Amino acid sequence: MSSLTDVLDLNKTELFAKIRNGLPIVPQTQNLLDCKDDLLYAWDSNESCLLVTNWRASLLQQEATKRAKVSYQTLIPSHTVGLHVERVNASQEGSLVALSGPRGVFILEVPRRCGPDGNFMDGKPSITCRTYNLDAQLFKSNPQLEVRQLRWHPDSVSDSTLLVLLSNNTIRVYNHSKLRHVWKVGPHSVKTSANSSLTDFGETSVDFDIAPAVKSRTTAETKTDDSLANSSTATAKAKKEKVEWPIVVLRENGNIYILLAGIDSAITRLQGPITITPQASANYGLESCALQIIPSLPPTVIIAESTGKLHHALLLEAESAELSFSEVDDFLLIEPSEWTLHVTETVELELGLSAATGDAYSCPIHLKRDLINEMRYFAYHNAGLHIVTVNFIAELQRFLDSEAEDNQLILTTPSSAEYILCTKFDSTEHTNPVLGIALLQMPAGLVLLLSSGQVISLKLVIDAQLLVTVREKVQHTSNDTAVDQQGGTSFADDIKALLQRSVSQPILADKLATQSAHERYELLNQAIEVLRTQYFKRHELVRSEFAKRINCIKLQRKQQLEEIKSLENEREIISERAHKLAERFEEISDNQEVLVRRCQKLMQDANAKLPNSIRAEREFALEVSRINTDTKTMAAALDKAKKGLSKQRYHIAKSQESAKTDAYKLPEKQHRTITEILTQLSSEIERQITDAKRINKIMGV
Repeated sequence: MSSLTDVLDLNKTELFAKIRNGLPIVPQTQNLLDCKDDLLYAWDSNESCLLVTNWRASLLQQEATKRAKVSYQTLIPSHTVGLHVERVNASQEGSLVALSGPRGVFILEVPRRCGPDGNFMDGKPSITCRTYNLDAQLFKSNPQLEVRQLRWHPDSVSDSTLLVLLSNNTIRVYNHSKLRHVWKVGPHSVKTSANSSLTDFGETSVDFDIAPAVKSRTTAETKTDDSLANSSTATAKAKKEKVEWPIVVLRENGNIYILLAGIDSAITRLQGPITITPQASANYGLESCALQIIPSLPPTVIIAESTGKLHHALLLEAESAELSFSEVDDFLLIEPSEWTLHVTETVELELGLSAATGDAYSCPIHLKRDLINEMRYFAYHNAGLHIVTVNFIAELQRFLDSEAEDNQLILTTPSSAEYILCTKFDSTEHTNPVLGIALLQMPAGLVLLLSSGQVISLKLVIDAQLLVTVREKVQHTSNDTAVDQQGGTSFADDIKALLQRSVSQPILADKLATQSAHERYELLNQAIEVLRTQYFKRHELVRSEFAKRINCIKLQRKQQLEEIKSLENEREIISERAHKLAERFEEISDNQEVLVRRCQKLMQDANAKLPNSIRAEREFALEVSRINTDTKTMAAALDKAKKGLSKQRYHIAKSQESAKTDAYKLPEKQHRTITEILTQLSSEIERQITDAKRINKIMGV
């Protein structure tokens, strides 16, 4: 099971073995992990130091078993971090790491990377890093003050601007260790020992996020030159254009405010509470705990409740500014709201798999964006991890890319929430929350640290559409063509809709408390019930749909065969008719040609016999007649000459053949006699020559 839930084998590494010794005794959902490029950061609570390792090197270690074991480096803060760290948040460029807890924030400067493996300071095991403690005196003077959220500003050129939300409804802006601005986002609401303030009414800000920048034209006072200031007024009003970043702030009662401010703005504009539509019988976010913004167009706002509800809304510009009610703090100026929130859907998460009847489990939910796939984000909590895919973002993109004038935006595809990891499946108070989550890139992956010390590392699919093969794409294209022709939905889409499950069977975390036999029996019954309702029942429906589809196809095939037979008969009849029409056409064409010649002859005769024809015309007609007669005579003579030439050529060829065959040839008997005589004469001559040679030899000549 570990090989399936820990693909990077991180449970066996020395880094997480060391972290297990310092895990908190009272577990609650935290984020002690973060990842930037190929570096995985993890906070060691036992020694108050930051551990870092190269996670890509662990992948290479699996491929090359002979390689040395992947080690880690220890980043030791220069100042002792005397607080309980609950968040590890690396900056966008990875130059700084923010370590925050309820009672303070530390910023740790990351050293330079060098060496062949890209480690810090060429792989030195322990490195002392410069550390800043932000506003330590402020937290000492205010025992009830707590840190609610912190985020790095995306517009920071030096990658060093940090925004910290405190429980007194202020956002403090830091650049390295320097406090730059203090922005008020609500009334002063800190509890004291004497009385309870607005926290009882849910007016405390619990989370915030930064939306994409917008351009705003404001009227600012600019000072004139010193020479003009001495003689006349010292200021002049001028309009200028500047960039503002809408900071969306969520309060515990579900109200949402927007703070419009630039990165160096000393004066900000607070608007709210924003109107949320459509109106519901119960207000949205009565137990709000987290907020996340996906930078779509328009931006998508996710509001999480501790009951497991996730509200997906679009941040839209209002047609007219709306006035808000007065805050308790008279020193807080709130402008009319220029924004509205339109809730498109509400997704309800299943928190745990407890089969016991009673009140549903409730816990704070934390949100984390997926930087690879903008349509996806993660929700982690005491009961595990969910992956939520916001499908209407793709429909928004298609609507914006479409150039059709009559195109209408209709959000029809609901979002899907998949329960990936379950850490609570009993009715007891024991929990195994997520203590850290880190997202890996290239290849995409996910690392989770549980309070039990177990590490979950999974590979993620960047986009589910990438799993579709080429053949399925071609089939899907043909199905879409058929759908366009028929004007309905394709059969494949219907089957996918039937197989779509509302509940998934998550991974059950190991190392939980031993359950009783009854609780295990209930968990087994619940798993069986899920299989029956969400798997087997849907497969039965699919089988029934396939049977209907097969019967329909058979009926259509039979009908098509009959239509093909009827069309074959009609084709034969049409072919016979076409043949008859062709013959009739040829006959009519010949008759027409005869009639045309007769008409021409009649016109010539009529024209020649006209009483008022002139002498030249008559002479021309006679000349044409004479030429016609001579032409016919010459044609007859030419034919006669051609025939005579052919006859002469025939006789010449025949005489040549007879001359070849008329050569003299002796009879066979005479030929044989002459041959014998010549043979005898040859023998006699040879004999006489021999005698002459012999006589010459005797005579000595």
